[in-house]
Amino acid sequence: MLSFPRDKLPKNPKFLIIKLRSIGDVVYNTAVYSPLKKSFPDCHLTVLVEHFSRDLVCNHPDIDQVLSFEKKSWWHQLKFYYQLFANRYDVVIDMHEGTRGAVMCFVTQAPYRVGHKFARRSFLYNVKLEFWDLEPKHPIDYQVALIKKMGVEFGEISPSIHISEAAKIKAGELLQAEGIDQQEPFCILHPGAKIYDRWEAEKFAELADTIYFQHKIKILLVCGPGQKHLVDEIIPKIKNAPFAFLSTSLQELGAITQKARFVVCHDGGYMHFASALGAPVVGMFGWTNPGIWRPPGNNTTIVSKEIECRPCNLKTRKEECWNGRPECKSLITVEDIISAIAEVYPAT
Repeated sequence: MLSFPRDKLPKNPKFLIIKLRSIGDVVYNTAVYSPLKKSFPDCHLTVLVEHFSRDLVCNHPDIDQVLSFEKKSWWHQLKFYYQLFANRYDVVIDMHEGTRGAVMCFVTQAPYRVGHKFARRSFLYNVKLEFWDLEPKHPIDYQVALIKKMGVEFGEISPSIHISEAAKIKAGELLQAEGIDQQEPFCILHPGAKIYDRWEAEKFAELADTIYFQHKIKILLVCGPGQKHLVDEIIPKIKNAPFAFLSTSLQELGAITQKARFVVCHDGGYMHFASALGAPVVGMFGWTNPGIWRPPGNNTTIVSKEIECRPCNLKTRKEECWNGRPECKSLITVEDIISAIAEVYPAT
């Protein structure tokens, strides 16, 4: 099939969107839920993500159900796949394009299994759509393109993250416990990144001291699961700045991020998350191309250095990259970041 047969759907169709992979991918996938629901107002919309991304979609007003996949035992996964089949979806849209997503799509045995015509496992779909005529360039364009080919119209295209009132209350309590009052200004430093994409701990510490000297605001260090050792490297090097550390759920972190005066972080899932929430972001780019991966909108300032091996891959990465000292990040100075901060948060 080359087009989506929307005229053949039942009166109240059951839709399933499969979007596995990283936090950043799921952030951009949120741009399609409301337009899809508006185009099919009587549909029941289920979204399937990996367990660590559930907080990104669980409060979206146009999602009726969220399924979260977790790579546990084979028995656990078998039960999960059986449930996909038993749910009897009418339309399943694979927006993952990997093998696992395509297999999930096929297992549902939905009458209409939708995917990209040129996906590696496209033989598992029976509605194969091509969208290269839409000329997608950025990650969010790819999320939207497949849904547009189903006849869904879009107005302004932007991610849509919804934070619950309970998470906002809990966020206030967490900040209060760390000595940050409700109206007190603070900024966020998020050092989390893969080893070949990290800025030096001593520079994060110097940055914290410089921010405090110039702006007199507290520093909140945050990180994702398994990244606390990066914060532990920074804290002993901070000389004067008052700081706190928090590691919490994405919902609560989202509420905290919305309160921050600005955020400094690496290119990654948190950068896209923070930008989607409307926080002023200073994003450090190393091995990736900011022309492609820069968040949409005008609230993100990019800091990057052009070097001959960028963007890189597994074959071109140097020994220093794997030792946590990539040149593309080491060339970024504290002064570079301070200048970028001035664009989003001028000194008073």
